[in-house]
Amino acid sequence: MTRDGFRFRYALSPAVSWLPAAVLAVTSACSSDVTSEPICDAPYSNCGGVCVALRSDRDHCGACGEECSSGELCVAGACEERPSQGAGVGGSDGGPEGDDGAGGDLPECDETRHVKRCDGACVDTRTDPNHCGRCGEACDPGRACAGSRCQPTCREGFTRCADACVDLDADPDHCGRCGHACDPGQPCEAGSCGCSTEPSEDIGSTVPQRVSGTTSGADDSRLPSCAAPGTADHTFLFTAPTTGTYVFDTYEAPFDTTLAALAAGTCAELACNDDAEGIQSEISVDLLEGESILVVVSGASGAEGDFTLRVTQPGPIECAPTALEPVVPQTLTGTTVGLADSVYSDCDFSSSLDATYTFTAPEAGSYVFSARVPEEIVIDVLDGGTCDGDSLGCKYGYGQSNTMVELEAEQTVLVAVSGPGSPLARFALDIFKAPPCPGEDLGSTVPQTVTGSNEGLPNVLSACYAFSTGGEATYGFTAPRDGVYLFDTEGSTFPVLLEVRRGSCTSEVVTCSDSELSPARITTPLTAGETAVIVLDTYSSTGDYQLEISEIACPLIDLGSTAPQTVTGTTAEFTDVLAPSCGYSGGPEVTYRFTAPADGLYTFNTEGSAFDTTVDVRDGSCAGRSLRCNDNVDPTGELTHSQVSLLLSAAQTVIVSVDSNYASGEYTLNIAQQEAPPCPLLDLGSTVPQTVTGSNEGYPDLLTPECGGGAGGEATYRFTAPAEGYYVFDTAGSTIETVLSVREDSCGGPELACANDGAGSRTIVWLEAEQTVVLSVDSNGDEGEYMLNVGQFDGSGTCGAPIELASVVPQTATGTTRGSLDERSGSCGGSSAPEVLYSFTAPEAGTYTIDTHDSDYDTVLAVFDGDCSGEELECSDDAIPEGEWFPVTSELTVSLEAGQTILIQVDGYDRDAGSYALNIRR
Repeated sequence: MTRDGFRFRYALSPAVSWLPAAVLAVTSACSSDVTSEPICDAPYSNCGGVCVALRSDRDHCGACGEECSSGELCVAGACEERPSQGAGVGGSDGGPEGDDGAGGDLPECDETRHVKRCDGACVDTRTDPNHCGRCGEACDPGRACAGSRCQPTCREGFTRCADACVDLDADPDHCGRCGHACDPGQPCEAGSCGCSTEPSEDIGSTVPQRVSGTTSGADDSRLPSCAAPGTADHTFLFTAPTTGTYVFDTYEAPFDTTLAALAAGTCAELACNDDAEGIQSEISVDLLEGESILVVVSGASGAEGDFTLRVTQPGPIECAPTALEPVVPQTLTGTTVGLADSVYSDCDFSSSLDATYTFTAPEAGSYVFSARVPEEIVIDVLDGGTCDGDSLGCKYGYGQSNTMVELEAEQTVLVAVSGPGSPLARFALDIFKAPPCPGEDLGSTVPQTVTGSNEGLPNVLSACYAFSTGGEATYGFTAPRDGVYLFDTEGSTFPVLLEVRRGSCTSEVVTCSDSELSPARITTPLTAGETAVIVLDTYSSTGDYQLEISEIACPLIDLGSTAPQTVTGTTAEFTDVLAPSCGYSGGPEVTYRFTAPADGLYTFNTEGSAFDTTVDVRDGSCAGRSLRCNDNVDPTGELTHSQVSLLLSAAQTVIVSVDSNYASGEYTLNIAQQEAPPCPLLDLGSTVPQTVTGSNEGYPDLLTPECGGGAGGEATYRFTAPAEGYYVFDTAGSTIETVLSVREDSCGGPELACANDGAGSRTIVWLEAEQTVVLSVDSNGDEGEYMLNVGQFDGSGTCGAPIELASVVPQTATGTTRGSLDERSGSCGGSSAPEVLYSFTAPEAGTYTIDTHDSDYDTVLAVFDGDCSGEELECSDDAIPEGEWFPVTSELTVSLEAGQTILIQVDGYDRDAGSYALNIRR
């Protein structure tokens, strides 16, 4: 090897003297113009760039180029007649060295040590690049073999480019000369980048159409940019019947496909995709009437197999469900192959093909819709019998998905079945009346124990959000009084999935316990008369179960009305009963009852505790709502210290719990009272616009905004609307992370709006003329300068005043939906989130791609023709941007005429809002 122009020579050690050529050829690894000339160690000589032994080499016997005849050997530098067979020259008695062992009529090979039978043929292992030195030892592509060694030089017909030997006549990366690469998918023919439509299958101009094919056994004739080299492909020739956008997909393929479109005349790549949905692919191409393209179907990572190529044109998605008879029970089979994605499902992130049905309940009651298939499956039931109805129940599972809904007599619903990421070739759908749920009413007796068996019970519910479970037993229980109740399955013969639902079998899940190593156990607070449904489920086991219901004492200690006072103890003696509203279950807690002796501001803190505490104050009882909760009053300081302050009325009773997310130990609880400060502090009158500034340093922490912890002190202001209309309140310009709250009439009034957006929190509220509100500028613990801005909303970003975008592409608009109005939604979501509207006019005819990639929240994107009254053209909730794995932003494509105006709606999933980037490109 060479370094900095110097040549280095290495001598072989005696340990490797058996090698066929004891030499190290020294070449430059840094410069392609340095000649590779070996330096040979004795007794080897340089003959034409190869180190040979002149005393024994038949091609160079005694001197370079002196060849012995076919019947002679080179001995001591002279050609001599070959000894008779069996004399021990040229191999063992078992046959010539390298013989592949085949018998029959194979040719007899020269018995010298260099000529061997490899793969049934006699080869010279000194010069054969496929069997260099020994059978099967192949040199790198294009490398020469000389002296039984692979050489740094290239053999005839190959040229050295960089560190590789290439065929300039055929290599698409070095076509005609080193470094001259052809366009993706374009072959190199006779040293020039060319294009060939062969082999291809002409599929004409029919749209829509489905054509079958296979890549099994096919050649790797093309190399799309999104496909791996060496993967077989199949090419189709398609001609556009009219000018427009055409979509090609392989969603029905059972293997991991790639899909590319190449210009038929130049092979220039127009589009390429690997994994649009799951492992299948989709591309869209704008074509002129009569324009032809090559559609290349290939596989990822060497995958191959049979496939179906679909050719379609984008257009409005039609909702065409199949009507079912209004009878139960009934079972049917179906497929999603070849269908459209007509339903947006809350429990499915992907754009999945749907099979849709309408069903009308023959009578009021609970109905179960169950989809079965041995793979991932989603079932969604929507109200109204339409594809854009509100979801009544959505379930994602594997093998089986069930959802139970309450229906009125003659109520019609739409049932959608889909397979996330790939079409379902065949599925079964069962519809039946749900058995009574709960199956048994246990009344209000405490304590009590019930036993039973889950064998033969139907699988209607899936406890603990499990994909699929076995049959379940259900019980109703009504709390006889406010308290904390324990539901325990100790004594069951199988692992129980235990779940508590509020009110009915179709209501929200309060909590669940999924434990295979210990009996499932749940504690939950209930108010007097509140009904809970207890579900005893399983993944697949059957057997006998036991359910014990008991009441846990809470609170444990009554502190009376003394303030100030301090109590100490250890939580290690107690159990984990309550989950703090600002934390989660895990550590045991101690609970106290405290009654306020008078109106005032009360502070509860755990300063002096030996572990990381949480303080939660509940209204009235352990089952009451949390009034204030805090985990670490100073997140940057002492982690064991938590504190809450709140206004209490005389004789008001609260439950104070000293808790922890995971720990236990010795605690100190301090209770102090002080006179309540005025609230609000200042009156802003009715001036609009106006800005006030200040600092919350030293302010008391009185209020608890719903959208934030609000552990810091807050400044409070009264504002009276001078006229009816929308008013905007924000804290732009603040130096601290703010929480902005708007309450009706007084500090104790109901909260109208809340924003927790950092230093620029913003909210919009409709106020009647002379309506009074209290504004609080709070924080999550920080103290510092704030700025409060009050103004009337001008309607920017709404239907009345959409934000006008320039008629150019590409372009990006940024903004935030925080504090915007929630007045509209698209067909794919956004019904509870604020939105911002834009107006855009297409500068020319064509297909436009609009996305919200690089946004910081879960977006929903919709496009309408003209204005807010126009038809919805497209809607997208989730799309996966390149380089990402989880879809939270949105992307859609629309075909527009020159001068056509559209309304673009940037919305959010559920109640999500945040900063967005709106991108428009061709």
